[in-house]
Amino acid sequence: MHKLRMASDRIIAAKPLTGMPLLASALLIAASVLLMVLPEGGSHAVAQEVSIKVLVNDDPISDYDIDQRERFLVVTTQQQPSADLKKQATDLLIDERLQMQQARKLGITPDDDDMMKILSDMAQKNNLTVDGLTTALGKAGINIKTLKDRIRAQLAWQAVVRQKFRHDVDVGDADVDKALAQAGTSDGQEGAATSAAPALQLRQVKFEIPAGADQKTIAGRLAAAEALRARFDNCSNVGDLTKGIEGASIKSLADQQPASLAQPARLLVMSAKVGQMTPPTLTQSAVEIYAVCGKRTVVGDDKLREDTQRKLMNQEMMIRAERLLRDLRQDAFIEYR
Repeated sequence: MHKLRMASDRIIAAKPLTGMPLLASALLIAASVLLMVLPEGGSHAVAQEVSIKVLVNDDPISDYDIDQRERFLVVTTQQQPSADLKKQATDLLIDERLQMQQARKLGITPDDDDMMKILSDMAQKNNLTVDGLTTALGKAGINIKTLKDRIRAQLAWQAVVRQKFRHDVDVGDADVDKALAQAGTSDGQEGAATSAAPALQLRQVKFEIPAGADQKTIAGRLAAAEALRARFDNCSNVGDLTKGIEGASIKSLADQQPASLAQPARLLVMSAKVGQMTPPTLTQSAVEIYAVCGKRTVVGDDKLREDTQRKLMNQEMMIRAERLLRDLRQDAFIEYR
């Protein structure tokens, strides 16, 4: 018997979900390998007529596709062929058709180089080349295209989820603190803590001053800053307030250390309460005001916090991905033959 390390059919190793302190990212697609046993001997592939068994929004799934996926499940899950396993194979193929259809709708095409890299990594884990992996699967009657299609679908779905939800998923410091507490690993334990330091959540608004500007122009910028400050209500509406204002730009500053701010902005920010906006300050190139959106004392190992945040973001992305796939399936036209 030839033992071969293989990625599970459910999860294939790939890049993190988003390049976020994520989700990676993922995301959604994590590394997982299991031991599977392939029989020695010749290929089990046999010629057969192909007939369409399922249509997914007019995208066909043949009996050959289902047979190939069922064989793949046999060797990756070590289950015996059965009606339930065939249904599982069919459901997986339907999900993949929906995932690829959504990817095409968003203009997403999985990169063949990424697919081949994952395939090569699988082969290397088994001290094989890609050709050797192809041969090993062939001995179980599995065409390498079955695995390639599976990887492509997962890469495409990962990109879909990242594109649709990367701006919606927000994991804050309070979420990280809660997760660390629930895990029984609070910052400050086990020698992992660093010294406490204030961290500021700011929205910086700059009113650019052109080079060589006269006093009238500078006064105009200061007046615009004061007018915006007077209309400031909360951090969420800063973007709306700056629309149409010439030379105005916004920048979000997360976990900003006070020492990184020049005086007098530093003193004004530290003196302001959460939900307030500082008076304007004048620099050589701009008039600046800061909305103070949060203040907290950060204690702990930065890497641990970053890893925890990425894990939480991946979990949230997976929840949204499952919900999206469920909705796609509910809205799809699926015809069984």
